[in-house]
Amino acid sequence: MPHVQRLTDAKNSPMPGKSGTSSGVMSYFLFFGAYTLLSVSGLAILKHFLPQFSFSTKVPVRLAAFLALGASLYAASFVTWLLILRTFPLATAYPIAVGLTICGTTILAVLVLGETLGPVQMLGIVSIMAGVILLARKA
Repeated sequence: MPHVQRLTDAKNSPMPGKSGTSSGVMSYFLFFGAYTLLSVSGLAILKHFLPQFSFSTKVPVRLAAFLALGASLYAASFVTWLLILRTFPLATAYPIAVGLTICGTTILAVLVLGETLGPVQMLGIVSIMAGVILLARKA
């Protein structure tokens, strides 16, 4: 069963994300940083420009370009996610990626889109980031 063996080997193989090495730390920053940046910026662009979109009217070129940019960034984040899945254990990769995306999206929504957070939501973001840090240290 080569497929099962490969999954076992992937779990135990030396990965770029292996802790204790500077290249492992850089791999985490590179992979998860790129994923978060692409995902959050794509979502923010789509959120900002989608209210202007309508199927019933002709779409202005500028609006179509921004929607295409947002969708392309979000699609690129998915490709980056596939690279993360290939490289890091799922039990670590998924919560880190989701946590960073939640925090990044929330922070961008406040800073760029003018949305507001109460103290409880801010505490939630801090708690999520603490969890991400702990998960990254484990890996």
